[in-house]
Amino acid sequence: MKGGRFGMEDISEAIERGLLVRSVQDLDLRKNTGLFIKVAILSETKSFFICRNNEPTETTAETFHNYDRVVVPGPKWRGAERATALTMFRWADAINQEYNRNAVTRKILLKNPVSLIYGDSSTGSEREAASIASRCYYDWSYSYEPLGAVTERFIHNSLSDTGTILMDKEGKVQRNAIYNVQYIKPGVKFVRFISLENASLDILKVVIAATIRTTRYGARTSILGDNMQNTILAIGFSKGDRSITSYSVMEEAWNSDSWEPEKLIIEQMKSSYGNDFLTGNALESFLNEVKSLSSNREEMRTLSSQFVSKMEQDWSDFWKV
Repeated sequence: MKGGRFGMEDISEAIERGLLVRSVQDLDLRKNTGLFIKVAILSETKSFFICRNNEPTETTAETFHNYDRVVVPGPKWRGAERATALTMFRWADAINQEYNRNAVTRKILLKNPVSLIYGDSSTGSEREAASIASRCYYDWSYSYEPLGAVTERFIHNSLSDTGTILMDKEGKVQRNAIYNVQYIKPGVKFVRFISLENASLDILKVVIAATIRTTRYGARTSILGDNMQNTILAIGFSKGDRSITSYSVMEEAWNSDSWEPEKLIIEQMKSSYGNDFLTGNALESFLNEVKSLSSNREEMRTLSSQFVSKMEQDWSDFWKV
């Protein structure tokens, strides 16, 4: 580490050293550049969070190091953040109003920045059927604490129009009138990473903005409201991906019986990337740029136009019907 240096001085250093492409205009969307970006995130529950999968009343969990621990699958994070990115571009009137998430039947509607970044598909017939691969990947997250220490069960009632509990014709409480749900408590911290492949600085900014602005995850968010705060701790740049994952961080924590997530993340990022990552003041400066972009309608429109233009240019044959 030269002169006690720790990490990159600013985002431009990654560009100058050939570890990051400045603009989507400088990418060839048809080719794999071998450049990877890894965003290290600490997500903390700020209210009750429901993370369920096959069982409607059970939290998703697996056994690690002799304890059942909460598991948050990558799609739980990705789905919410993709929806936020779509909302950002809709707010800027920078996406086709005919586009409906998960309901595309004409591939021309895939010409939008969200489809480019997160991947998408059209389920139309014959030549209208098409798909676009994602440029960002989400790994799974795990609780440090055992399942029982970070969850709580609450019993709920289903009420009738009169405000009383649901009854059947015989005056008995209906089977679906009383149910219990397992919630993850506030104050639980999850380590997670987003990896971007063949992405540019402007694509990275959109992903970061969507991550920072997303505050609702899991089931029943329309009722529970905001329940999560995301903090970006570091961003690594490399030729070829690095093997650091949320599990590698958690395994070290479980083995050491010590839980200092912020410290663990930075240590593992340093070990994996050397000085090829942003953190501290350099990261804070970059995040301020991102926040400025996502609150500027004109800049969001310009960005969307550039993304769509590049999709048309590099994938000209793809759009033919």
